[in-house]
Amino acid sequence: MSTGASTSLQELSLYAAIGPARLTKLVSTLSAITGMRPLPVLQHHIVFSPTSPAPSGALHPAVGPAATQLEASRIDVHRDLTPAAAADSQSEDDGPTKSSSSSWTLTVRTIPESSKRNVQVQYINRTVFGSVDQVDTDDASVLFRFLRALNYVYAYDYIERGYVFVHGGVVVIKLTQLSPQSPPQLHEIPVGDGDDTVADNVARHRDPAAAEFVGVWVVHARVDILTGSDSVGDDLEKVAIATERLEALKAEIAGVVELGIPDRGILDPRVQIRKEVLHTV
Repeated sequence: MSTGASTSLQELSLYAAIGPARLTKLVSTLSAITGMRPLPVLQHHIVFSPTSPAPSGALHPAVGPAATQLEASRIDVHRDLTPAAAADSQSEDDGPTKSSSSSWTLTVRTIPESSKRNVQVQYINRTVFGSVDQVDTDDASVLFRFLRALNYVYAYDYIERGYVFVHGGVVVIKLTQLSPQSPPQLHEIPVGDGDDTVADNVARHRDPAAAEFVGVWVVHARVDILTGSDSVGDDLEKVAIATERLEALKAEIAGVVELGIPDRGILDPRVQIRKEVLHTV
């Protein structure tokens, strides 16, 4: 397994949630203001949670208050399932495109910061993993064993579909809906020493064509700012500009959708899937 560059970002965001009946109008509006057709999104996400030791020595997902405390420690691993993404990861001699050949991206997020700004602020690190040799090394298996060695286990997974727009070359607007692929509660998935292959099997056998999408459509408008050694220029000035761009977009599409700072529920895929829990506007 080889790793690509690790990218650290400060993400400024605004969110909204809409019902399916309002999707067509929103897509039309975003196409008009961005001057582009929507880019399709289809991704498989597998979420890992840190574990707590059981008396037997086996590892189990934390529950109760411990689960709440560890919520920020979840790790999201996803791969693109769109035909273009799968094709890019193969050569012309590889035969039919397989979604399992696309690279995996590992994402770690902090809990959103409390801020005086009218946007949500969150720090994110993303690392892309690619195989050294797809014949001898299964990239997903190695990655999942690495996470298990860190005492992270499979919690749940979901398929994400939707559209992406780019506004003014800066603001990325993503509209997505989710398909649940497992029980939504961490404690409903038993994990023991014999379950090392759970995530690997899920990664190999999930069929996006069979996914049934439910729940709300989440609108996520964001501006990403490079941090750390990749950062160039005045960070405070970049944050101010990013905030202005997001607020301008919010004003431009007001009446079609009302962007704002979300409660934490909208950020949790398990809540998005439960459409009766998340109030749509």
